[in-house]
Amino acid sequence: QVFWLSLQHSIAKTNMKLLGNRKSKKQKLSLKYNIQKRIREHKRRVKKEAKKLGQKRRQRKDPGIPNSLPWKGELLADIEVKKAKKEEELVKKKQEAREKTKLDRQQQQKEMEEMHKSKESERRKKRAEEVLMSQLETLQRMLLKADILLQTLDARDPKYCRCAELEAWATQNQKRLIFVLTKVDLVIPQQVADWQQALGQLAPALCVQVEAGGEGVKELLHVLQRSATGAESSVVGVLGFEGTGKKSLLKALRREQAAGSSGSLQFLDQVGRLRPAEDPEGEQALHFSLHLAMRGLLPKAREPGAEPLEVVRHFLQRCGPQALMRRYRLPAFDGAEGFLQVWAKTFNVKTKKGKAPGVESAAQLFLQQLATSPCCSCLPPAQLEGPNMWEGHLRQQLESVMKAQLDLLRSRDVSSASRGLTWPSQGLGPQIALQELMEHDDAEDGSDDGMDDDGFEEGEEEEWMEGEGEEEEDGEDDAMED
Repeated sequence: QVFWLSLQHSIAKTNMKLLGNRKSKKQKLSLKYNIQKRIREHKRRVKKEAKKLGQKRRQRKDPGIPNSLPWKGELLADIEVKKAKKEEELVKKKQEAREKTKLDRQQQQKEMEEMHKSKESERRKKRAEEVLMSQLETLQRMLLKADILLQTLDARDPKYCRCAELEAWATQNQKRLIFVLTKVDLVIPQQVADWQQALGQLAPALCVQVEAGGEGVKELLHVLQRSATGAESSVVGVLGFEGTGKKSLLKALRREQAAGSSGSLQFLDQVGRLRPAEDPEGEQALHFSLHLAMRGLLPKAREPGAEPLEVVRHFLQRCGPQALMRRYRLPAFDGAEGFLQVWAKTFNVKTKKGKAPGVESAAQLFLQQLATSPCCSCLPPAQLEGPNMWEGHLRQQLESVMKAQLDLLRSRDVSSASRGLTWPSQGLGPQIALQELMEHDDAEDGSDDGMDDDGFEEGEEEEWMEGEGEEEEDGEDDAMED
């Protein structure tokens, strides 16, 4: 045994010498990584060439479920149910995501709109306060500087365009006040003459037609020259409530002054705007709303104040059902609701959506068209109340001019305006808190220092032109007077 083992060892040793040492299969790492890099580059080039040729990557085919499986049908059905359920969940998640995105977008847009509306409301409120303060300061300076005050009265309702506080203050401070009836072309001449005669018992009163040829402007300028009573230079200011033709009258007087010779008169460049100190309430709110509707100043948007239906009911009480039936050629009706229904049906009144309006909407639409031709107007009372403001005027000379204008008005034919509705005038205009305004002015020294020679503060004219129009009266007067 020992012999055989030694023999095998010697043979193996002899073979190793004959064959030599074999090389190891172990690679260097540098060679290994180089081969992997070359493989990646080769696959990348092949993939790029396939993409250029439009070849799609071959996908491995699903071997499926073998037919020999006993429960193959149940397994396939279960797979289809799970697949459908997964698709439904995916669709549901997408729908929920879209709805959530839409709701978030709407909420964000709503918040932005509310923020914008809030900022716009604050800006308009601030602008309105600035405009009001500027107008009050302008009115203060006018009342203190002017020697003669021209108060414009709309001929459709001159009594409600008067201001008891202004008349009392003018009498107390020895200011010469002259009533100027504007928009007289909207009322029959005989009614204008009656108003002029009634107002002439309290103060000088003249009529002008600035919008219809400028009739009466020359006579008014002549009256102002006579009212100056020999003074070296008289300052004239034009003032009145909203929409009474202040700016148009001032422009016409300045044009007439430039064409003629009236160097003793100096017109202030800005008009004085009389505004109610507070919103009327109760019965006064009904008078105020009807007055605005008759003159075409009722806002289109619904604002706090008297309800349109209540205003129409008040209108029926003052005018009478018979007059309305004749004016609009309506059949008999019962109450304000019945009148609005008959009126809407007769004139085929529709809303913006083409539907028949409700009672409140019909009332608002009726009040908005009340100022259309033929216009409504108020009849003068037999006697007007108020202080005597003839002091300081040359009454005899002024009455001669007024008489000539009265004779001309009464000689004219009745125009189409005679078909308009008429009712008795009722009450003076709203309070403007003039006493508090002037007392506040007395507490401030040098209030006229900021006014230049033309009668307005430096830079103030540009402020009025920058306004929106809804808070300021400049835009309103331009639309109604020019």
